[in-house]
Amino acid sequence: MLFKSILKLASSFVSIILISGLLTSCGASKEELALKANCDRIFANLLAIGDRPEVFRNSEVADGDSVSLLLGEETRKDVERKILAKFPFLDDIIVGREKGKQQVDLSYYYGSIFLIADAIKGTDIKFPYSREEMFSMVTREDGSRDVVDALATEIFGDYVDSGKDIGCNSIDNLRVESNRDDYSIDYSDNFTSVAFSRASDDYLDFAEFLQAIRDCEVSGWHVTNKCAKVDYVSKPSSYVPSNELTEEEKEILAEREADAGREAQNPSSSGQTSNVTPGQICNNFGAVVQTENYGSLTCKLVWLNKVKAFVWMRS
Repeated sequence: MLFKSILKLASSFVSIILISGLLTSCGASKEELALKANCDRIFANLLAIGDRPEVFRNSEVADGDSVSLLLGEETRKDVERKILAKFPFLDDIIVGREKGKQQVDLSYYYGSIFLIADAIKGTDIKFPYSREEMFSMVTREDGSRDVVDALATEIFGDYVDSGKDIGCNSIDNLRVESNRDDYSIDYSDNFTSVAFSRASDDYLDFAEFLQAIRDCEVSGWHVTNKCAKVDYVSKPSSYVPSNELTEEEKEILAEREADAGREAQNPSSSGQTSNVTPGQICNNFGAVVQTENYGSLTCKLVWLNKVKAFVWMRS
């Protein structure tokens, strides 16, 4: 197994003497000290990787839909720069999609292989993959998730079972015995593997943000959401909407009509009734039709799902 000579603990590890809760040279073998040095450096690297920047307001609770619907073109460009500054390898992984196309979510996960490479910097652990192999692993949809899982477990420890003598589990157990408060992760004994999981979660969020941004750049759509041109700003309670459609609202209205397969209703001729219903889309502002069930309906401009639209309303 990779790193076996570095990461395994001798059977006499239980005899290690703790001073102030930390592993010392007294009673510890060179292999054990090397393991602790590696795990200490890995843990510090993972905390740095997981130090999440605020790329836009409330980004910690946002998703790809938020990016496309609430951020305007200029803000999305700024967010893209911030994301690539944190995870530059995403620049070669995330490619914009056409309207309605969705990135395969599992392929995002494989990008965590880059986080493993960053996490072991400054240690004597040899990373087993070249940069070209990493990109190949990430960008193919049939890549094996087990590669990332197995390698992460072997280096960082078992995420579920801290009792397994693998990776940094034993060092994490010593941290629990010494001073848990020295470490920012307080809900698990498996400090190192949890730190990797948290860093991966942040990476996945940023990958999703970048996917939405690049979808917007390519087609102006993210899956089924039309991308905003300017940042969303909440309106004050005294806001009075204009009766004139903006160009963007006209585009949204046209797309919604097309996607829903609605056909504009024509005004009926004299002596005939129409089968339109209140709330149905119309296209001839001011037109009046007679219906059998609803009486006279007029094509009016109203707010529909926060967008101004022409719909049939009672006269």
